[in-house]
Amino acid sequence: MSEQHSTPNPAINDPQQRGTGLSRYLAAMGPGFLFAGAAIGTSHVVQATRAGADYGTGLLVFILLAILIKYPCFYFGPLYASKTGNSLVEGYRLTFGKPIVALFGLIQIPVFAIIVAAIAITTAGVGGNLLRIPLSGPVLAVLLIAACGVIIYSGGYAIVDRINKVFIAILSVTTLIATVLALPNVSWSWYPASAVSPLFSATTFVTLVAILGFMPSGLSLSIVNSLWSLARNEANGASADSRMEKLDFNIGYIGSALIAACFVVMGAGVLHSQNINLATGSVGFASQVVDMYVSTLGPWSGFVVGISIFTVLLTTLLTVLDGFPRVIVAVFESLGHDGARQAARPEQAHPGQRPNAGNGERYLAMAGLSVLAALILFFLMGNFWLFINFAMITSAVVSPLLAALNHLTMNGVSVSRADRPSALLNAWSALAIVTLAILSVCYLYVRFVL
Repeated sequence: MSEQHSTPNPAINDPQQRGTGLSRYLAAMGPGFLFAGAAIGTSHVVQATRAGADYGTGLLVFILLAILIKYPCFYFGPLYASKTGNSLVEGYRLTFGKPIVALFGLIQIPVFAIIVAAIAITTAGVGGNLLRIPLSGPVLAVLLIAACGVIIYSGGYAIVDRINKVFIAILSVTTLIATVLALPNVSWSWYPASAVSPLFSATTFVTLVAILGFMPSGLSLSIVNSLWSLARNEANGASADSRMEKLDFNIGYIGSALIAACFVVMGAGVLHSQNINLATGSVGFASQVVDMYVSTLGPWSGFVVGISIFTVLLTTLLTVLDGFPRVIVAVFESLGHDGARQAARPEQAHPGQRPNAGNGERYLAMAGLSVLAALILFFLMGNFWLFINFAMITSAVVSPLLAALNHLTMNGVSVSRADRPSALLNAWSALAIVTLAILSVCYLYVRFVL
C-alpha cells in the first residue's frame, strides 16, 4: 500500500534555513554516490579492464572523452528533479504525452532485465571465484539477485545509500593504490602496436561502441537518478537546492570517470604488458581481475581486494534493483495519470512521483524484473563476453534516443524558462546527442551491412 505523503515545510526547503557548511553538503549527498555505485560495476570492472588488457592505453582517451561528452545527458536527471519536483519519466509525459512514456517503457524494461542479468553474472563470477562456491554462474547470480531484493525490502533507500557509500569508499582507495603501483608497467603510447586490432578497423570500432555504451553507465541511469533525488528529498523532508544537487552529482560522476581510468591503466599495466589472454567465462575473468591487484599490491591483497570488488559489484546490483523498479512504477503511474499537463513541485506531485508511495508496486516490479533477469541468465546467456557485449551495445544504440528525450524535456513546457539549462549546457547536450547518434548509426552499418 502507498505510504501517506506529508507536505514538506517550506522553511526547510530554503537552503538558508537548513543550516550551512558541512551539514548542508552532507544532507544533499546521496543520489550522486548511488550513481557512482551503479556505474562502477560491469562497465568499469569488466569493460574498462578489457580495454586496457586488449588495447593498452589506446582506448583511454576515447573512454574519457565519451564520459565528458555524455555529462549533460546524465546531469539533466537530477537537475530536472531539483527544478520541477518530478522525475524524468513524468517529464516525458508532460513534454511529449503518454505515447512516448509507453514507448520508453516498452524499450527500456527488457533492457533493464538484460542489465540486471549482466551485473548479476559478473558479481557471481567474482563471488564464486573468491569464495570457491560450488554453484554454476546463473544459479549463484539468481541467489544474489534474491539477496539484494531482501535487503531492499528490509531497508529501502536508506540502507542502499549507506551500504553503497561504504563499499565505494573501500574500492576507491584500493583501486587508486593499485593503479599507482601499476603505472611503471604501463607502456604509454597513443595506440600501441600490440593492440589486438588496428585502430581503424571494424573490430576495434565494434569493441569501442560496446565499451562506450556503458561509460560511465547506460543513459537510463539519468532517469533513475532523478527518482533517487526525489527519494533523498523525501527521506530528508526537504528539497536540496540546485547547487547541492550539482555538487552531489559531480562528485559521483567525476569519481566514476576516475575509477574507469584506473581500471584501464591496471588492465594495460598488468594484463596487456604480460600479454595475458582474457578468460571467456565470468569466473575465469573475475580471477584475472583479482590477480591484477595481487601482482601490484602483493599476495596479501588478494582476498581483501576480491572482497572489495565483490561488494562493489554487489552494490551495483543492489542499486539497479532499487532504481530500475522505481522507473517501471513511474512509467505505469504516468500512464495512469489523468491530471492536467503541468509541472508540479514536490508537495504537489501526484502519488506516482512520491518516491515512497506505492512501495508495494515497486516491490512487485522488482520481483518481475528479477524473474525476467533469471530467465535471461538460464536460457539466453551462453558466452560471457557475447552476453556482456550485447548488453553494452544495446545500451549504446538506445543512448541517442534517451539523450534527446532528456534534452527536450529539460527545455520543454514543464520547466520554466528561468530554470532551463544555459546555452553552453544545451550546446554540450546537443553535441552529445549528435555524437551518440553517429556512433549508433555507424555501428549498425558496420555490424549489419559491411
